[in-house]
Amino acid sequence: MRNLERHLRYEVDLEKYESKKREIEVGKENETGGMLEGVGQLKATIPAREYFRWQQELPGCWGDRSFVDTMLRDNPSFKTKSFDKKTVQGGLKLA
Repeated sequence: MRNLERHLRYEVDLEKYESKKREIEVGKENETGGMLEGVGQLKATIPAREYFRWQQELPGCWGDRSFVDTMLRDNPSFKTKSFDKKTVQGGLKLA
């Protein structure tokens, strides 16, 4: 039992570490964002592991606006830093 407990604690700590690491990577990706004409604006980047874990836990949750808003509130690094209302193409702001 002692070895089982140690193994489970290790796995939980490892999962927390990997989750934090993915959150930091997504935060770096989200430094650049914006809006492309005809495509829309990137609002967030959700790591696949978190996406599918929540989809399995609460089927259809990603279609629920309040769930997405709560997820982005609780995980601000998933949100893309937005630019002003001007269109952005290829990194250049157009008037």
